[in-house]
Amino acid sequence: MLGDCERELTHTRRITCRAYRRRDGLWEIEAAVEDEKAETVNFRARPAVGPGQFMHRMTLAFLIDGDYTVRDVAARTLDAPWPACGETDEAYRSLIGLSIGPGFRRQVHERVGGERGCTHLTDLLTQVGNTYMQATWPERVARQSAVDPDPRRWPDPGAVGFVGQCHAWRPDGDALRREYPELVPGCDDRRA
Repeated sequence: MLGDCERELTHTRRITCRAYRRRDGLWEIEAAVEDEKAETVNFRARPAVGPGQFMHRMTLAFLIDGDYTVRDVAARTLDAPWPACGETDEAYRSLIGLSIGPGFRRQVHERVGGERGCTHLTDLLTQVGNTYMQATWPERVARQSAVDPDPRRWPDPGAVGFVGQCHAWRPDGDALRREYPELVPGCDDRRA
């Protein structure tokens, strides 16, 4: 791909996230990480992990309400190199009550960072948050637009919380000017 050198597959990491809207108004986010080996990995103190076997298979399931609040969490370690790896699964329940948004990563680190959690599950939490935001965004924007067409007066400013968080949605960018001209600094309310 990057060059003309011969190469050999040694490892495949798969991250899968799914979002489900429930009839009760809550959202279920399911995330999984799988590390599949394509070559034998030898250990000194345990049997090897062979080609086609998993080094890691772990899942997170979150129940989140429409106001970004985590209502329930379940972590499961299905495959891991050491028996102690799954001992942190229960620690992820400490995330119940957190709000997905500003400060989420810091609070996650305080509760399940370092030795309190699993590196792979904790890394997966970023994808859980992103999946929730992507899944709920159309509904949140529609709900806010029904209150007022001007995003400056939306009760939930998080519906456009992505503004200024990436290159495409920078304050002086074309995407913001076209989609939400009211939010462009120094612009009037007319669409370009």
